[in-house]
Amino acid sequence: MKKIIYLLTLLPIMGFCQDNYTDYNKIISEIKLLDDNDKKDKKNKVHRLQVGLNGGLNIANLRDFKSVDGVNFDNASKLGNLYGGTIIYNFNKFLCVKGDFDIASKGFEVSNFSVGNNLNGNLPDLDSLKNYKQYLNYFDIPAFFHIGFGKKLKFDINFGPYLSFLLKNRSKLTDSNGQEMESTLIEGIDNIDWGFTYGAGIDYYLTDKISIGFDFLIEQGQKLITGAAIGDFKNFSQDFDFGVNFLLFEKKKKKLF
Repeated sequence: MKKIIYLLTLLPIMGFCQDNYTDYNKIISEIKLLDDNDKKDKKNKVHRLQVGLNGGLNIANLRDFKSVDGVNFDNASKLGNLYGGTIIYNFNKFLCVKGDFDIASKGFEVSNFSVGNNLNGNLPDLDSLKNYKQYLNYFDIPAFFHIGFGKKLKFDINFGPYLSFLLKNRSKLTDSNGQEMESTLIEGIDNIDWGFTYGAGIDYYLTDKISIGFDFLIEQGQKLITGAAIGDFKNFSQDFDFGVNFLLFEKKKKKLF
C-alpha cells in the first residue's frame, strides 16, 4: 500500500521534470542557433562598391582675404551649384570611403563695388559697379571617410581632403545703369586648390541595391590663392549635395581583425 502511495506521488513530479527538461533543450537549441548566426556575421565582412549621381547647391565665399589698395569687399558670398558622379567603397556596414567628382561653381559676389586705382586700367570708365560676380568653376574632387550609423536609415559623419582644378575664371560686372559686361578681372589665378572637407549627412536605402542621400559638406581651402588685381584669398564653400547610388557589386570576405 505504501509503495502505491509513493508511486502516485512521484509520477506528477517526474512528469513536471520531464516537461521542463524538454523546454530547456529547446532554449539551448535556440541559443545555439543565435550564437552560430552571430559567429557567421563576425566571420564575414561585406565589401560593397556603389556608383551614383549627385548634384546640389553651394554657398561660396572667401577666407583669409588679403586685399590690395582700392579694393573693398562687402558680403562677398555667392550662390552656386555643383553636379557630378560618386564612387563609394564600403569596408563594412559602418565605414566606407566616398569620392565625388564634381563640377563646382565657387567664387564670390559683391554689391556696390568700388573701383580702385589698381583696377581702373582693366575696366571701362566707371564710377562704381552695382554688382560684381566672380565665377571660379572647378573640377572638384573631395575624397573622405563616410561613417554611418543605422540600417535602412543611416546618419553619416564625413571628413577628408579635397583637390580642385580650375576650369573657368570669369567676371560678370553690372554698372549703376544696369548694363552688364563680362571680363577677366582676376588674372593669373592659381589653377590648383586644395583643402579639407567635413560635414554630416543622411542615407536612406530604398532597396538593397538603391539608396538616396543628402550630405552637408564644408570645403575649407588651405591654399592661399593669388588673385592678382584683388589680392590673395582662400576658397570656402558650404555644399548641399543630393545623390542617388546604385550597387555595383557586393562581396563577403573574412575579417582581418
